[in-house]
Order: sequence, then C-alpha cells, then structure tokens
Amino acid sequence: MQQLVPQLTDNLDRTIALYEQILATERGKQRAVVACDLDTLGAVLAREEELVELARPLEAERAMLRAQFAQADERLGPDSRLKHLLALLDGPERDLLAEKRRRLLTLAGQIQEVNRVNFQLLRCSLDLVRGILEEIFGSAPAPGTYDAAGRQDAPSQAPTRVDQVL
Repeated sequence: MQQLVPQLTDNLDRTIALYEQILATERGKQRAVVACDLDTLGAVLAREEELVELARPLEAERAMLRAQFAQADERLGPDSRLKHLLALLDGPERDLLAEKRRRLLTLAGQIQEVNRVNFQLLRCSLDLVRGILEEIFGSAPAPGTYDAAGRQDAPSQAPTRVDQVL
C-alpha cells in the first residue's frame, strides 16, 4: 500500500492545481458578468469546458488508485474515500495526504461559493433584461372581452410605461 501513496500524492497535486484554475476561471466569469462583457464571458465558458475535460482523466486515475488501495488492504472498499485511507496511515504520509485533502476541501468550498454568487448575478441579470423587455414591448395583451350588446370592451391590461410616454 505504501508504494501507491506517491501516485496518489501526485494525482492530488494535479487535482489541486486544476481546482485553482477552476476557481480563477469562476472568478473571471464573475468579473465578466458584472462588467457585462459577453466576449470575455464566452471565453470563460470555453475555458470551463477545457477544464472539465482535464478533470476526467484525473478522476479516472483516482478511481483506479482507489481500487488498487482496496486490493492492497481489505479494510478499504472500492468506494473508500481519502479520509478512510488516512485512518490507516501514520507518520509523514498521513500528514501530507491530510494537508492535500484539506486544501482540496477548501478549494471546493471556495468554488461552490463563487458559483453560488455567479448564479445569483446571472439570475438578477436575466430578471433585469426581462423587466426591460417588458417595459419596452409590454406584456401580451389580454384577449378582448365583449359586453352584452356585442361591443368589444377596452383591454383589461394597464398601459405600459412606454405607452404612457408615447
């Protein structure tokens, strides 16, 4: 099992580097949304796709290492997590892997928070655009109604601000 630790350490180092790139990209997305910079936003979205593709082989490699650790020690199952492995290690290897785990968890939390803010920013931006479009074009008028004599009543919808100005 000890011979697998350097491979896992290398995988975690590359994963940490990838998470740092993802965090920087998500912060760039936030700046682009706030600045209404669609060109930059498009570039950021393309970069996100690249990073997702880089994550796939890292995840596959980590799954392979998890299976190898499970074969090396019956106390670990194929679905064991890094925290389960840490319980079986001691000394500097345990400390090193524990620090990498803490770093990954911190980065994951930061990414989650930036994504939450980005989601809210995008949602507010869409609400603003929708409101502007409704002000410009108004919402769809209600179907006309008819009185008992067959005359069409006035639309039941109040005029939009644009109608009031014109």
